[in-house]
Amino acid sequence: MHIRSITTPLLSIGLSALGATAVLAQPATVIEIGAPKRDAPISKYIYGQFIEHLGRCIYGGIWAEMLEDRKFFYPVTDEFKPWSDKKTPRGGTIAILTGSPWKVVGPAQTVRMVREGAFVGAHTPEITLRHAGGAQGIAQGIAQGELALLKGKRYEGRIVLSGDPAAAPIAISLVWGEGPRGRDTVTVRELSAEFTTTPLRFRSGATTGNARLEIIGLGAGRFRVGAASIMPSDNIQGMRRDTLALLKELNAPVYRWPGGNFVSGYDWRDGVGDPDLRPPRKNPAWAGIEHNDFGIHEFMQF
Repeated sequence: MHIRSITTPLLSIGLSALGATAVLAQPATVIEIGAPKRDAPISKYIYGQFIEHLGRCIYGGIWAEMLEDRKFFYPVTDEFKPWSDKKTPRGGTIAILTGSPWKVVGPAQTVRMVREGAFVGAHTPEITLRHAGGAQGIAQGIAQGELALLKGKRYEGRIVLSGDPAAAPIAISLVWGEGPRGRDTVTVRELSAEFTTTPLRFRSGATTGNARLEIIGLGAGRFRVGAASIMPSDNIQGMRRDTLALLKELNAPVYRWPGGNFVSGYDWRDGVGDPDLRPPRKNPAWAGIEHNDFGIHEFMQF
C-alpha cells in the first residue's frame, strides 16, 4: 500500500457584527491512499519475546532441573531457612532462594564446607561418617526436600562424588514415602580421591509434592558431593517438554537472551563448558542464585 500526504491551506469564512471577513486558517493535511501500490513487507522478526534470568522464567520454567542449588553455592548447615519473599519489578512478591535448601541428615557436625579442592565454586560439602553400616539406624549425609513427582514417571540425573574408599557405599535415594517401598535407590559402591560422575535413574511410586533426594553414606570415613542433578526423563536436551510445547503454541518468531537488567552483569564465559563445572554465582541483577546451567550453548539449542 502506498500512502502520500499533501498539505494545503484551508480558507475559512468568519462572520462578525462588522460583517464577513476572510481568515486564512492553519494548513490541512489530505491523505492520498494508493491501494494497488505495495511497499516491502514488514519483517516478522519485528515482533518477538525476550527471556531473562528472573524468577521462574529459566530455572523452574524452561529448564528442567529439579534441584535447587545443586552445586552448593550456599553452605549446608543445620539451619534450614532457604526461602524469603522478594519484591518483583511490578510490585508483586516472589520466593527467592537465600540459603541452602539442603538439610543435614544426622548430627550437625557431620557436614562441613571445604574450600581446598572444592569441585566447583567456593566450597564443597564434606560428610564425615562416624558410624559404619546403615543397619545401626544412623543416617548420615544430606537431603533436599519439596520435590514434585508423578506416579510412574521416570527421573534421571547424575551425582559427582569423591572420598575415602572406606566411606562407600553411598546410597542416593529418591524418597516419596515411608519404608523401603517409598523410595528408589542408586548405590555407589566405590569411591576415590578424584571426583567421579555416576548416572542416576529413578522411577516414582507415587504422586507427591514433598519428595526428597537423600545422599547417605553407609561406610566410615569422609566423602564429598561435588554436584547433583535430577530432571524428568522426558526432558528435551535439559528443557521441560511441557514448557516447550506451550512456547510452540505462542509461536514467537525470535527470542532475545539473556534479557534485560540481567545482561548488565552477566559474564558469558560462566555459561560455557561442562555444566557441572560452571560456577554458581549471585544473580548479578536480581536476588537469588545464577546456576549457569542455561548458558550460550543451551540458548542455541533452545
